[in-house]
Formats: sequence, structure tokens, C-alpha cells
Amino acid sequence: MAGALGLAGCVGGDDDGDTGSENGGENGGEAGGEINLGLVMGVTGDLENLGPPIRDGAQAVAEQINDADSDWTVSTQFEDTETTPQTGVDGAQAVVDAGNPMFVGALASTVSLDIADAVTLAEGVVQMSPASTAVNYSTLDEDLDTTFTWRTTPSDAFQGPVAANIALDRLGVESVSTVARDDAYGRGLANAFVDAFEEGGGTVQSEVLIDPSRESFTADLQTALGNDPDMLYVVAFPGEGQFLFRDFYESFNRPELPILVSDGLQDAALPDDAGQDIETFSNVAGTGPGISDDVASGLDAYQERVDDGIFVRESYDAAAVLSLARAAAGSDDAAEIAGSIRDVTSGGGTEVTADNLVEGIETAGRGEAVEYQGVSRPLEFDENGDVSTPVYEYFDWTTDDQGEPALNTIDIVVGD
Repeated sequence: MAGALGLAGCVGGDDDGDTGSENGGENGGEAGGEINLGLVMGVTGDLENLGPPIRDGAQAVAEQINDADSDWTVSTQFEDTETTPQTGVDGAQAVVDAGNPMFVGALASTVSLDIADAVTLAEGVVQMSPASTAVNYSTLDEDLDTTFTWRTTPSDAFQGPVAANIALDRLGVESVSTVARDDAYGRGLANAFVDAFEEGGGTVQSEVLIDPSRESFTADLQTALGNDPDMLYVVAFPGEGQFLFRDFYESFNRPELPILVSDGLQDAALPDDAGQDIETFSNVAGTGPGISDDVASGLDAYQERVDDGIFVRESYDAAAVLSLARAAAGSDDAAEIAGSIRDVTSGGGTEVTADNLVEGIETAGRGEAVEYQGVSRPLEFDENGDVSTPVYEYFDWTTDDQGEPALNTIDIVVGD
């Protein structure tokens, strides 16, 4: 059975997968069935702090459907990428070999890019990342008739300019140095920031790439700070971020220097992990995916099941969209599922939120039109499978009522 399902996902039909069913149309008509969904995510390694809640966001969709009185069920297969490309490729291949025509993941952009190249496009299955923001993720399947790579989080082509505008307009800095992971995520976002900052009239003094496997970054920071920039822009994950900030505060007497960080460091525990108190960390702020004002109708039902956090909403949305697309397609054929994604998110029909997700799947399965409203943002996908509604949170660190570190939203910013 696994071989048969895998073959269905690989063959994917002879037509353009982006045509799919029209508003859940001719491929629908199932009274119920099993939705086979892979979860390929890093819950250990550099993302061990952020990954588990993101996985839970996608798993909550399966639990919601399976707990309901419905003829639809979800079977999930989870594989931990360990936040490394080869382990991610092996996990994705295991998911596909088991007969899953689609999966949510991966998280780190470098892992998602390798999986897309080695598994997703080679096998013809659907990949939807809730957290990979690398700019070049957009064009992976541009030469194919079917879009197999999707994501529910905006591209760093948007985040870079948002961060640059904050640096120029809100923080009023004229010069910066960047410190970024030497991978697709770090290089791509740092470049997007640099281009926008320079276009806005700012000066970039140093662009430093770091090896995230190291535990000392004093020399890298010395290079970045050498020409006395007005601000540092840091693109990293918590794994290396804790050591980078430890070195900054211990080795450099620059407590008032503004530091702006990327979404990869949107972790409430970062100050504590770096050995710093919140007051010391007050010079640090960041940008990350924000919640749109348009999604309030489904948030209560979502928050009843999931502990909210960075990329968790995007993960729930990815699993919900794939489940709806599978029901609308009426098939485990990956190309037909891909062709139904835009139908169930922007094709009109019955409005579906987290509150009535199961009813929405039943409606889509009957071949009737549905339109899912995400819990992260309205999910209108462009021709590359990217969401075209970039909303960001400008945040810093604070303490909650119990005195524990927490994230504080300064403002919600809509990207251009």
C-alpha cells in the first residue's frame, strides 16, 4: 500500500498541477477518508527551543480532525530533521517512502532547500514550510508545471526591508554591521537587509558570516564592531545566538548599542540562555512573523488547542491547508493536491477557520467550494507558492507576571 501511494504522489498526473479542482470541484466528492500527512521538522539541534511547539501546531490539526465526529481522519508521520540538511533529507524520504503525498516542513531554510532538491521535486510531492524564509525558496520549482514547494510564512525578501526601515526610521541609525549565519537563511536575509538599508541611504560597514557550529564569536564581533557602527543586525538561531550575545556582553563595553535581530532569534528564553537579565538585554529588539488583524475569527479555537509561539500559527495553517486541499482533490495524487491549494485558500465559497475546520474538510470533500482563513494571516498564495500578505511583529524582551522572560510586541508592521 505504501508503494502504491508513493507512486501516486510521484506520478502526479500529466496535466498542470496548478489547475487542480475548481473550487474543490471535479476531484472532490468523498464522504470521508484518510489524510496522510508528513511532519518533517527540527525539534533538536539549533532549533530545539523553537521546534517542538511548531510541531505541536501542525499536530493540533490532526488531533482536531481525529477527535471530531467525522468520517475524515488524519494519519501523521513525524521525522526529526535535527536541524541538519542530510538528516532532513533522510526524514523526508522516509515520509515519502511510507506513502505520504505531502508534508509540513522543514523549518530551517537550509534544510528545506536540500529536502526540496533531493526529495520534493525529485519525487513530485507537496512540501509546505511554516518557517523557512529564505529568498531562493520561492523559485525552486519555477521550471515545472506544478508548484510543489509552498510556505505559510513570508519570504525574507519582505523581512529584510522591514528590518531596514525600522533601523533607518525608528532607530535613526546611519551605519550598521551585519552578523549572519553562513547558510541560505543567514546570507539571504542579511543581503535583503543590506540592499534595503543602502537603498534608504544607510552605510553598511561590515558583513560578517559566522559558523553556527562554534561556541565563541568574539573575533566575529570584533570585526563587526571594528568601525564603530551605529547598530548591529544579527541573523541567527538560538543555538548560536546564546553564545554570540554572551560574548557581546562579556567582551565589549557597548551596552547602549542597538541590536536588531531576525525571526530566528524570536525566543523568550534567549536572554536567560545568554546569561543576561532583561534590563541588560534592553538594547535588543527584532522582527518576526506577526499576526494579521484579519484572523481574529479563528483564533479562539486555535488557542484552545495550541500554545502560541513563533511559527506555531504558520504550522497550524500549513497542516490545515494541506488537509483541506487533500479533501478537495479527492485523491492522494500530489499534483492534484497542489492544484487544490489555491482553491481552498482564495477560491471563494464557505468560509473556513480554525473554529469550523472539520466541517470545512467535509464540505471540500463533497466537492463544494471553501475558503480557509488562516490563524496567522490571510493565505493568498502567489505563483511561487509564497504567501503574498507579509505581516511582521516588531518585538523586544520583557518579563511576565511571574518575572519570567517573555516577548513583547512593540508594533505590527505590514511589508510592502
